Amino acid sequence: MKKLIILVSIFLLLLTSCSTETDVSNNEMMELNIGVMPAVDTAPIFLAKERGYFQELNLDLNVEIYTNAQNRQSALQTNSIDGAMTDLIAVATNVNNGFNIQATMLTDGMFVLLSQKDQANEKELSIGMMEISVSNFLVDHWLDDTYIIDKVYINAIPARLEAVLTNQLDMGLFPEPIASVGELKGLTKLSYEPIDGFSPDVMVFTDEAITEKSKAIEAFHAGYNKAIEDINSDASLARQTIIDNIPNVSADLKDVITLPTYHSARLPDDEYLKKIIEWTNSVLDEPLTINSKDLVDRSFVE
Repeated sequence: MKKLIILVSIFLLLLTSCSTETDVSNNEMMELNIGVMPAVDTAPIFLAKERGYFQELNLDLNVEIYTNAQNRQSALQTNSIDGAMTDLIAVATNVNNGFNIQATMLTDGMFVLLSQKDQANEKELSIGMMEISVSNFLVDHWLDDTYIIDKVYINAIPARLEAVLTNQLDMGLFPEPIASVGELKGLTKLSYEPIDGFSPDVMVFTDEAITEKSKAIEAFHAGYNKAIEDINSDASLARQTIIDNIPNVSADLKDVITLPTYHSARLPDDEYLKKIIEWTNSVLDEPLTINSKDLVDRSFVE
């Protein structure tokens, strides 16, 4: 009888030990490295990080801010980061060129036209933008039926802003909060509704990260969604987070920034993705050989 009791005790001890090891394993911190641009899209990410939402989900999220899109692209291609904030036009061209990334969620970017006073009343406009880019896509869909447009391609945002400020251009398209810098310098903001209700900005992850770090990416989406709930209850949280985390954005901009409507993690429908592909085809020398399913991984939002 004593032997039986001892054996049972040993068995229970082993069971407890295994259970403890499993719990520790489940609570191990996961790591994810992402790159973002200095834009209002970042507000939910930084707020979730500040409030410890990612930590609660066992995610150690490292966020790098890139002011140069090419540097962000290089970091993504060399696996220095697992994912990045970009846009669907960039995703389409990257995937078409053989770089395997997929969008797992939209982010809520805010793009604004800046103009000299009363320029919106003119019929012919010179507008600064990037060529194969969100700025060109939005200008086409927002203004093409209303104005005769002379497109001027200026990739560097500071140079584009200076061209509008000095009357070399009638208008330019800019992301927030950069647009608000122009407003404080006397330019007029012109805001338009998102096309089909969607921002073209997205978070993408490499195929390698999606395969090897799927649980970490799930946690990223969950933490992001918690921050969205907070922001939708109090928009001032987004404003303060932008001021606190984006370099060279002064407190003077806090109440000037035009914020988007922030949404929980979601992806656009196939019709919108087809619109992205069709427009990108129209500005490329060679047509894309991809379809809408190549651009997104819906498993993290379904």
